[in-house]
Amino acid sequence: MQYAVVTPAGASMAYQDLGAGPEVRVWIGGLGSASTVGFAPVTGHPALAGAGRHLLPDLVGSGWSDHDDTFGHTIDEHAATIATVLDGLGLRQVTVIGHSLGGSVAISLAAQRPDLAGSLIVAEPNLDPGVGTFSVEIAAFDEDTFAATGHRRIVEDLRRLRDPVSREFGRTTARWSSRGLHRTAVSLLADRKETFREQLAAFAGPRRYISGELSREELAPLRDAGCDVRVVAGAGHVLMWDNLDGFVEALR
Repeated sequence: MQYAVVTPAGASMAYQDLGAGPEVRVWIGGLGSASTVGFAPVTGHPALAGAGRHLLPDLVGSGWSDHDDTFGHTIDEHAATIATVLDGLGLRQVTVIGHSLGGSVAISLAAQRPDLAGSLIVAEPNLDPGVGTFSVEIAAFDEDTFAATGHRRIVEDLRRLRDPVSREFGRTTARWSSRGLHRTAVSLLADRKETFREQLAAFAGPRRYISGELSREELAPLRDAGCDVRVVAGAGHVLMWDNLDGFVEALR
């Protein structure tokens, strides 16, 4: 694990830097997840493990990154912290890959710093204000109540479920800063001057949108906006768990 200071208060972002080569992929995980956990089986897949360089940053307040309650945890601020890491490494024109929240952060990064993002691959990101199951559940609390009791209650509910996806999600959700998790969820749902959907459509580089077959998303508008749309058979929102091989194939 490597670390880079990314907030004014001195909080560090933890990231894994794997492999080597001119092709660089940056992987950004979802709300309640950690990039270093959620994308580990993807970057370790035989089809990708030896294919270029992989950066897996845990967002501030999540995974193995520092907590910083002075940080705003907005989507644009999360994107800016990843830009700080890429600038520090001297990287440009990388492929930015994001799942769910991570897809929205990836879109924001590409909009803010098109010099850093050469191409975008987003898997079921939050594209429109007010849309998001887990973020809506979190944002239903006020921040203080969520920090005092709501976060713990959500983690306990996840840990009571028997399936391995929920159990792992409970572990990574527990590692989030309570206030960071709440502020991120609120920002994800908020109205914006330009929606993530509009920013994705405006991005000048190659854009790929990956959807799970079982999610039954409306994909025609994304195709009309110029996105290369791929559908992963037998997968719902957590595509890398539901069909790892299919998800990797859609990435390649």
